[in-house]
Parts: sequence; C-alpha cells; structure tokens
Amino acid sequence: MRMKMTSAWVLLLVTTVWVFPLDAQVRGTRRRAVVEGEEGKAAAAGPRGAAVKTEEGYAAASRRGAAVKGDEGYAAVGRHGAVVKGEDGYASAGPRGAVVAGEEGYAAVGRRGVVVGNQYESYEAWRVVAGVGTAIAVGTMLARPPKAAVTVSHGGATYWYEGGAYYTRVVSNGSMVYQVVAPPPGIVIATLPSSCSSVRVGGVAYSQCGPTYYQRVSNGYRVVVL
Repeated sequence: MRMKMTSAWVLLLVTTVWVFPLDAQVRGTRRRAVVEGEEGKAAAAGPRGAAVKTEEGYAAASRRGAAVKGDEGYAAVGRHGAVVKGEDGYASAGPRGAVVAGEEGYAAVGRRGVVVGNQYESYEAWRVVAGVGTAIAVGTMLARPPKAAVTVSHGGATYWYEGGAYYTRVVSNGSMVYQVVAPPPGIVIATLPSSCSSVRVGGVAYSQCGPTYYQRVSNGYRVVVL
C-alpha cells in the first residue's frame, strides 16, 4: 500500500509568500494580492489559487487541490485523491480506495474489499493485496471463506480447505471469521494442490505441497508429519 502525493502539492509553488516583521500591509496588483502582518502571518491570492502562512504552519489551495501543513502533520487533496499525515500515522484516499495506518495497525478499503490488520473482507480482497504467487499465511483472517472452499471434518472439528490452505472459524473482535491454520495432522482431502511434487522418504512415497506432506490413502490424501 503506497501513499501518493498528488498534484495538490504543486500549488505550493504557484504562489510566493513573503513574511516581514512589519505592521499589517496590503499590496495588490491586477494578478494577485498579498497581506503581511507583524506576527509573521502572510496571505496571498491570485488567479490560480491562494496561500496563507503562519508561525504554526501553512495552507494553500488552487483549482487542482489544496494542502495544509502544521506542527502535527500535513494534509493534501487533489483530483486523484487525498492524503493526511499526523503524529499517530497517516491516511490516504483515491478513486480506487483508501488506506489508514496508526500505532495500533492499519486498514484499507477498495473496490475488491476491506482490510483491517490481517483481516480481509474476502479471499479476493486478500489476493489483490498479496499479489500473484503468494501463499496465504497462517493467522490471516477472512470475513468469509473462499468461494471454492470445501468443508472437511476431522477430530470433531470442521475445516474449510482450498488451494492448500485450511481455515477454521474463530471469533475476532466480536465477529465470526475464518482464520488460516496449519494443516491438521491426519486430515484427509480428496485432491491435492497443483503445485505438489512426489518425494520418497525412508522408501515411502509422499506428495510434498510447500511445507506440507501428504500420503495417499484409500479415500484421498492424508496430512502427515515427517
């Protein structure tokens, strides 16, 4: 997740501001006006925007956006989105979504779903963030299991399996979610992921799927610990 500073910052270069330790003055031309005060305050306005500067920071606006900067951070907004940064973190928003980060974690929302910490609205939302070729990590939580997941019962518990990943239902922040867990030893699945390879250990044939080993049994493939 990257935060982009849009063309709003360009407006800071559009209008030049002077500060003099003088009594308040007003100067004007056909193209802009400038106000100056003894406390270091200045304001300027022209056909392309306006800007103001004080001892605590500055702000500017134009037809393409606006920006403000102070002791505690900054914020900007433009045609392509908005961004704000403070002492506790940052946030940004654009036409495709928004992201916020702070001391306690992060959250994001986009066209494909929602992300809060390591919790995602859906498998598709996680995939957008993780990218192609990334395996979903143990501990990741989804608001609902993948659409193609199948239920598998083992040891009195129910799991959801899809693409080499196992999910179980847990309660997180008062909501029921599906969390990725390590493959339960002894659980049997009907088919293996496509990325598995055949190996032999101690003269016994196994299928290795990432860090997980399976042994062929009469009703499918059983997770074994070697």
